[in-house]
Amino acid sequence: MQADEVATGTGIAGLVTALARIATPLAIASLSQIAMGLTDTILLGHLGGGALAAGGLATTLFFTTGVVLQGTLVGAGVLAAQARGAGREGDIAGTYATALLVGLLLSAPAFLLYGLARPALLWLGEPPALAHDVGRYLAILRWATPAFVGGLGVLRAVLPAIDQSDLLLRVTPLMAVANGLVNYALIFGAGSLRGLGLRGSALATTLTLWASALVLFGLLHGNRRRRRMVSPPRLDLARLAPLLRLGSPISATIAAETLLFLVSSLAAGRLGADPLAAHQVILSVGTFLFMVPMALGQAANVLTGIATGAGDRARVRRTGLVAIGLGAVLMAGIGLALLAGRSAVAAAFLDPQVHGDARPFALTVSLLGIMALFQVVDGVQAVAIGALRGMGDSTVPMVLATVGYWLVGFPLGWLLAFRLGLGIVGMWTGLAAALATVAVMMTARFVVATPPGPRPQSVRTQAGE
Repeated sequence: MQADEVATGTGIAGLVTALARIATPLAIASLSQIAMGLTDTILLGHLGGGALAAGGLATTLFFTTGVVLQGTLVGAGVLAAQARGAGREGDIAGTYATALLVGLLLSAPAFLLYGLARPALLWLGEPPALAHDVGRYLAILRWATPAFVGGLGVLRAVLPAIDQSDLLLRVTPLMAVANGLVNYALIFGAGSLRGLGLRGSALATTLTLWASALVLFGLLHGNRRRRRMVSPPRLDLARLAPLLRLGSPISATIAAETLLFLVSSLAAGRLGADPLAAHQVILSVGTFLFMVPMALGQAANVLTGIATGAGDRARVRRTGLVAIGLGAVLMAGIGLALLAGRSAVAAAFLDPQVHGDARPFALTVSLLGIMALFQVVDGVQAVAIGALRGMGDSTVPMVLATVGYWLVGFPLGWLLAFRLGLGIVGMWTGLAAALATVAVMMTARFVVATPPGPRPQSVRTQAGE
């Protein structure tokens, strides 16, 4: 499909179709990654609480750090989409090769950082046994860093921009299944293969991530039609500065949001075991649901990027507004379903008939009600920031997001939770306020940046030539 066909569609219906076509494989790929983590958690649980805690903490550290670093590579997708829109498809191979180099360079400090996990945890006062097991796990899993950051990070950014996101749909669900089977075999043993316990889980996840990256690269470069825009990969250092100028603020934005929820988890722990349990359930549900607007935001990124490259401001505006509206409608539907079924969702994690689960169950139901109400703003902020990134606007959104998260949301949550005595409900009210504030600011930024006009105009971007 050519760039103009992808970006224009036929009015609102055409844009919705184009957005869904790009977003669906991305959402499924993200959900497959969540499924991998869930499978690892279930299997490690059979080794005991210590293994479950160590494996869970190690994978959280690995994937959280990796996702933040991958944010820098999102700039490659923006540049590729803009090049398509401008009719400069020959530039994409240079952007692709440069992104691969950046991804590998980012992998190096992360690899070294994971090696410091054990002494860092001991310094923080964590139990020695936990620190030891986390260190052992990451000593193996860190070898997957080049595949996850430098490989999958680039592919997830570039494939949608060159209309090849269907590869993610083909590969990632199968790899999630393979991860479960390999994890089981290496943890518990199969046939003549001796079980490796905790180390087996780390090795299985490492092998799966490498297999995912290599299979995707093979499918992309093994087909003449698919590799047309990225082959031969030729390093173009002129692409380095625009990529970093776009990608670094994106990485910082992801870090600001990730840190917000990490600090909120630590604050929830100060409220007691029951509020913390409810908080963890809400985080799990919220992470799962967020895959929808996140994928839609990346689809908006691609389509506004193509329109930006074409210099068609009217199409940029129309695409972004349709994407934001679609995100609001989808998340409103999800929010209503969550509101209606919040007791059933809570029961999937906690049994209200068990004495020790009664209070966290009630707290979880209350928090799910709050979460249902802010699904719309969560969807809007994710899609609006994606549309802005497609225009090459990433620095101002970074500032706006940081303000919303840390100058509005967290202080309000802390005030409500600890000063006014609302506990975990107050904390999540503050988080909801953060997302609402960011949604309003991002949407306003997009509307102001794309004023309606009677004819196409050139759109000047931070990533411009």
